Amino acid sequence: MTGQEGQVAKSLVERASHHRDIEAVAIGRPVLDLQKPETVLPALASAKPDIVISAAAYTAVDRAEAEPGLAYAINEAGAGQVAAAAAELGVPIVHLSTDYVFDGQCDHPYLETHLPDPTGAYGASKLAGEMAVAQANPCHFIIRTAWVYSPFGNNFQNHASPCQ
Repeated sequence: MTGQEGQVAKSLVERASHHRDIEAVAIGRPVLDLQKPETVLPALASAKPDIVISAAAYTAVDRAEAEPGLAYAINEAGAGQVAAAAAELGVPIVHLSTDYVFDGQCDHPYLETHLPDPTGAYGASKLAGEMAVAQANPCHFIIRTAWVYSPFGNNFQNHASPCQ
């Protein structure tokens, strides 16, 4: 999986360590760098995956407005490269995306049939990444999530409550 230092990758590796029949390999920079397309296929090929989980992303939602080029380089082009590499290796890809592909105006849960309508650079870059993944690998699964939290990384679960 991509995103070796991220919350999702660290959590999946930790959970897999409890199961002898599952080997989770997380790959990240500098071996696999989504801004360096030439690193993607060799890094994934060396892991010999049965499936690729695309968990690496540009996740600075607010900062993406000032850095749209970087957000797109990672979330669109990088995700597309990972999907293409998985396709070349003959394996499916599970790509993590976000509810930011929607405008947030719906008063009930979104369905996969709702039309995306991102309002910012982050959501637009993630939607572009979904399209790049779908185009690059016919065997893809795209998961849109609203929150990612784990015992790893910076998230609301790890911050002590001022009420404690």
